[in-house]
Amino acid sequence: MVITTGTRQRASAVALLAAVFAVVGCAGASQETTTAASPAAPSAGGVTTTTSPAATSIDMETTVPSAEAGTPKLSSEDFQFRSDGFDLVGTLHLPAGTGPHGALIMVHGSGPQTRDSIPTSGLVKRRFLDAGYAVLSWDKPGSGESTGVFDPEYGNTQRATILADAIEELAHHSAVNPDRIGLWGLSEAGWVMPQALTMTDRVAFMIVVSGGGEDSIEQQVYQWTQKARCGGATPDEVAVMSQYGAPALKATSYNEYHEAMEQLLTISNLDHYIGVDIEFAGEDDWRPWPREIDAFFDPIDVIEHTRIPVLAIFGEHDIQIDPTQGADAYEAALQRAGNTESHVETIPAVGHTLQPTTREGCTTTGSNAPRRYLQIIDEWIESVQDR
Repeated sequence: MVITTGTRQRASAVALLAAVFAVVGCAGASQETTTAASPAAPSAGGVTTTTSPAATSIDMETTVPSAEAGTPKLSSEDFQFRSDGFDLVGTLHLPAGTGPHGALIMVHGSGPQTRDSIPTSGLVKRRFLDAGYAVLSWDKPGSGESTGVFDPEYGNTQRATILADAIEELAHHSAVNPDRIGLWGLSEAGWVMPQALTMTDRVAFMIVVSGGGEDSIEQQVYQWTQKARCGGATPDEVAVMSQYGAPALKATSYNEYHEAMEQLLTISNLDHYIGVDIEFAGEDDWRPWPREIDAFFDPIDVIEHTRIPVLAIFGEHDIQIDPTQGADAYEAALQRAGNTESHVETIPAVGHTLQPTTREGCTTTGSNAPRRYLQIIDEWIESVQDR
């Protein structure tokens, strides 16, 4: 957003850009908001958009289904591969029965995560395994056994390359049907998976949970405004942040930057809300961000050309990505693509990781995924199996 002056300018900018890429962090430390979405209605082009019925209490799924007694046991094996200088180590879980099986790859959100730490992934993994899919996940570089350090400006591109290479490796596994490889991803995966779609044509379907529907700069500004709202900022202060945050980051001239900054610095607690010390950059120090870096990548530019089945799920009270904008953007993009086998749904009263919330997303009230989310997954598995 706003960059400090002098020799600190570039270093502070890089640190801030890293914060931009962390807009959709999945640890669940902070939780979420939005206005109520529209009632369920069929959409043109076969895309359906649904707002799950609101209830006085969330019907929660607290247990993971287990295989029936007497059925063959599941198995797993190490899965290691190398991609663009990164060494990746993970696990391929195999369902009962003989293959080749369809497969699901689980894609991380932001922050350090291992193959087993992706929120809600255990429930999703079990459902796909029970339906006869192999499930692959790996330790994110820098976590667990995987090695490597992401470039702060191109980390999502590197992650997309890793994902495309993993798909290729998996497609050649003897137990996997290469024509039935799908993706499930949470949060920042909503930027990574669409980028990977531009690198491979092997993806059969994609499930996006709490993924952004615009570039990550816009989403970062949304997150800042929601953090400020939950932290006690006035409606006028939130409006100023919303109006001038992205122009400050996306300015192409110093005058544009200066005008936006003047407005932002009228907010007394801006540093606290942003999490970065904010100062004017001098004209000689200021430089516009290059447009090719990952912060400017808009996943909708890919989705509007995507013809594979896409399931996009949003939480009504998400304060990390904008669920109203995201659901609307996905629906419109899928319609433009003529994608007739996709579904967009907003689940009420839950946040970024689909945990129940109060205060319009400012406080979480539980740790279990709502039953409706798991019903959507079950319905999706049935629909892709029938294709």
